[in-house]
Amino acid sequence: MRRSEGYYERVYASYEKRWLLGFRCEVPEGITMNVLFLRPQPAIRSLKFALGFRSIDADLRLYHGYTSKTVTEFYGYGDEYFEGFIKLDLNNLEDDIQEAVFRNHIDVIHSQNAPDFLTVSAIKAFDDVPVIHDNQDAISLRKTPYYLGADVVQQLVDERTANTGCDARIHVTAEMKTYIREKYGSKKDVVFCNYVSESMMPPVFKDKLSDKDGQVHIVYEGTLASLAGDHYDLRKIFQAIARYGIHVHIYDSHSNEDYQKLAEDNSFLHYHGHLDPRTLSEEMTQYDFGWSGFNVTKNKAHINVALPNKTFEYLACGLPVLSYPHEAQKKFIQKHGVGLVFNDLHEMQEKLANTNLVQKIRETVTRKRFCFTVERNIHKIMDLYHYVTAH
Repeated sequence: MRRSEGYYERVYASYEKRWLLGFRCEVPEGITMNVLFLRPQPAIRSLKFALGFRSIDADLRLYHGYTSKTVTEFYGYGDEYFEGFIKLDLNNLEDDIQEAVFRNHIDVIHSQNAPDFLTVSAIKAFDDVPVIHDNQDAISLRKTPYYLGADVVQQLVDERTANTGCDARIHVTAEMKTYIREKYGSKKDVVFCNYVSESMMPPVFKDKLSDKDGQVHIVYEGTLASLAGDHYDLRKIFQAIARYGIHVHIYDSHSNEDYQKLAEDNSFLHYHGHLDPRTLSEEMTQYDFGWSGFNVTKNKAHINVALPNKTFEYLACGLPVLSYPHEAQKKFIQKHGVGLVFNDLHEMQEKLANTNLVQKIRETVTRKRFCFTVERNIHKIMDLYHYVTAH
């Protein structure tokens, strides 16, 4: 196990005992911790962490190493919540990570997958800087490639190295934690779901479209795929929903002409393209439900341990979640009473027709939506940072 030397080792020497006794760790007054995020393409999870830390006035300085685009380049805003972004050379990763750590006096590396190669590079680059591996996906559970042209064999090697060589792990669900532990052994593990930041929640709620036309309007926001069998290949699902006379409003993370064409040929499908996340949250409040059911033709095992960002973003907008019985999501929805789970669309239609049930769920979502935020849970990550710097 790695151990940070010198000053921070002495300062945090008592944290292990405090952790085991169940006390929340608090950084000593006047001490700033420098954290380096790593992810090939910085995602909304990175931004949510940054917003969460800011909301509690955490004494952190956040830096982000990446190989593709910055948060602002990808989402339109967000770079301002970080001290800086460091573009990493794919052909020189270890040296670039070392330089980023030394130049910015980094205390903790927080590497978010997938894929896992940046965690592997960080592990190889250092013996005395703790590396936390954040599992949002598991390549080993997928039957479709993470991206076209991927070297899947190498990605599987990297997944093992990242999970066995890191100092601690974060998982998006308890089901992901169980899977990783059974496959790669135990570590200091923390579950931190894809919560939404309170600052990203809609300040205003729009009038419902259903109040105007008496029809049901579902919204889907996020990634879409055209690769047959991919869990984000939702073309047939959307067409099937439309056949029940239910509107589906589609907001894409990027852009996909296949879904735009699908909407042009179907009056119940509406393709709205990409929106800034800050605008999207308010836009979604005009719909009745959020769709979070996926294609399980090839990636059922992966979907069963996932609890995607969109689920929490729908709840933040006051929308009950509609889902097939994907294991982690099913447990979450049923435990908190915040949506409808069904085996097929005929069963969904029957449940939607139960007005008393739907009203009860809507009231529950309104009452609980602030429970599922980064701000309510960010202390788990702060405690983990303090824990790993003590060892």
